[in-house]
Amino acid sequence: MALTPWLSHFKTDFELARRRRQESIAFDALRCEAFDRFLVLGCPTPADEQWRYVDITPIAETNFSLASRPTETTSRDRLTRLPSGDTPGVELTFVNGYFVPELSTTDERADGLLVGPLKPVLDGDAPDAASHFAQIANVDCLPLVALNTALFEDGACVLVPPHTTLDRPIHVRFFCNGEADARPAMTQPRSLVVVGDHAAATVIESYAGAADVEYLTNAVTEIALGEHARLEHYRVQRESDAAYHIGGAHVIAAARSIYSAHCINAGAALTRSETVGRLAGDGGTCAVHATNVAGPHACVNVHTTIDHASANCVSRQRYRWTLAGNALGILTGTTIVGREAANARVRLANRAQLLSSNARIDIKPTFELLADDIAFAQSSRVKRSDDVQIDVEDVLRKIPRTRRVRL
Repeated sequence: MALTPWLSHFKTDFELARRRRQESIAFDALRCEAFDRFLVLGCPTPADEQWRYVDITPIAETNFSLASRPTETTSRDRLTRLPSGDTPGVELTFVNGYFVPELSTTDERADGLLVGPLKPVLDGDAPDAASHFAQIANVDCLPLVALNTALFEDGACVLVPPHTTLDRPIHVRFFCNGEADARPAMTQPRSLVVVGDHAAATVIESYAGAADVEYLTNAVTEIALGEHARLEHYRVQRESDAAYHIGGAHVIAAARSIYSAHCINAGAALTRSETVGRLAGDGGTCAVHATNVAGPHACVNVHTTIDHASANCVSRQRYRWTLAGNALGILTGTTIVGREAANARVRLANRAQLLSSNARIDIKPTFELLADDIAFAQSSRVKRSDDVQIDVEDVLRKIPRTRRVRL
């Protein structure tokens, strides 16, 4: 198969990283399979149904290189664009995809609780992690998930055993300083969160980078919830205004489990924020709340796929937008209720404030409602105010305190 220069560039980085890592045969085979799949699928284009409204030409036309390992101990002064670290709890910090122990705290207990870097877990003997890693996020049909699986350096691993409630949040911080052998840089952050039966946790993921530096963040988070499990999941994106951010949370939820996502997008020139949820057990709930602040030339795409695969499941989506200048907001995705998923409840609410005559929002969600007894509600409201200056910090301060983390 003839490779385009863009794909050839990724192949070179993959081979160099493969030789450097010297991983186990099984792990190396998984990475090779993922990268081969990426080469077959190629970069997403508007011809792909899930990307038809998003122009990612700036990414497809740029030869990114893997970000460099930090060469010196990174001080907190280098991480000022990340949400503040004063929230009590466990913190894991990654710079350019590499774990930084000096800025992290880990937790491991005899009852099975584990909060720490992902690579040592995958390299060791951890059946709970191995049974979920690369099984929830679909490598076969999602090229950027395949790319992340092939190239990620390290990531966060959160394993919460059954009947355990964590009283402190877990904060995972990803920072890119833009350093690479050949700029612009790219990072492939990875997270795995497993919450056991009747367990509960709060996980905060935050993404940021050096100001005004061009780089690519391609993040993948896999989440598995046991029966009656609860997860509050915050994703805070405050990347450089010159950066590109693609991030996806892929969730499988068992019976009576509750997944509650709170997404804040307030950075990057181009953002794609995905939530892919499968409600696999009776009575599961998936709630997605996203606050998007963009301007003056940024593009923010929120894409959600929720599959009601069992009866009595609930999905709630709520989106708020503040768009200035020539900003573009795009809401896409699909909610599926299969024929066997009776008594489903589906709600979507969208509120947008356009602060200039050139700001624009496209609202393109779709619904496949095949079961009986579906309670369905959808609403959308767009308000336009000409030539108003945007104050990102002021908008973020107005997020209800119960729905935000410290910024």
